[in-house]
Amino acid sequence: MIGLAQGALDHTKSYIKEREQFGQPISDFQGVQFQIAEAATNLEASRLLVYNAARLKDQSKDFLVPAAMAKLHSSRMAQNVTSLCVDLYGGYGFASEYPVEKYYRDSKIGTIYEGTTNMQLQTIAKVLLK
Repeated sequence: MIGLAQGALDHTKSYIKEREQFGQPISDFQGVQFQIAEAATNLEASRLLVYNAARLKDQSKDFLVPAAMAKLHSSRMAQNVTSLCVDLYGGYGFASEYPVEKYYRDSKIGTIYEGTTNMQLQTIAKVLLK
């Protein structure tokens, strides 16, 4: 999910530098800049959660909860980031000629396969509430 969100964000950063409204690229607007900054921050948080779970596994430590948290956060983040990317493309966001449309559709599977969002929440809660 991290690579998917990163791909969507990379394409969108390029697009918003080219797309003009009111005589300037939409990347010059503070509201757009803040949205990109939030997306990048959430992406990095997911990346670090995954790295931490992998580090714990490599050290033969208990990684069940960190892995479930990483999956939960990453799948939600990917949906949010790709949705933002579609929004920033405007009407083109749903056009199959642009890559963010496929990233957006593909992001949904992250909340379903290898354990649904509710399964991740249940796993986390069971361990925390022991």
